Amino acid sequence: MKTYADIVGDGGSNIVAQVQQQAVRLQDRLSHVHHIVGVVSGKGGVGKSVVTVNLATACAMQGLRVGVLDVDINGPSIAKMLGVRSYTPKVMPNGVMPAEGPCGMRVMSMDLFLPDDATPVLWSAPTQQDAYVWRGTMEMTTVR
Repeated sequence: MKTYADIVGDGGSNIVAQVQQQAVRLQDRLSHVHHIVGVVSGKGGVGKSVVTVNLATACAMQGLRVGVLDVDINGPSIAKMLGVRSYTPKVMPNGVMPAEGPCGMRVMSMDLFLPDDATPVLWSAPTQQDAYVWRGTMEMTTVR
């Protein structure tokens, strides 16, 4: 049995190259984005979604191209607030096609992948007993 200290480099996983490739793809996809605004808080229920929707709408109404990414995994509401909750995401060769909301806003939310508003995000497991609400690294992977 090997310990972590016994593994040389990336252990053959090629993880460094994978991360570098992902960074290049991300830079390429964001190369046309001029501004990114993050609406964040360490506390829930403070109005982040309301601020996001209002700010995005105000910018779109001024003729700016706007995209909204709702990264609230456990309580997404942006899709509903922007009227695109019924949109079914389409997987394309270069990624998932976002919904188009008011004023041409592009909207992507975990809410679009759930069958209804009352459905929580669950990790699929071989049995229901093994299933649990997503946490930590699974949430971060979903956001990516």
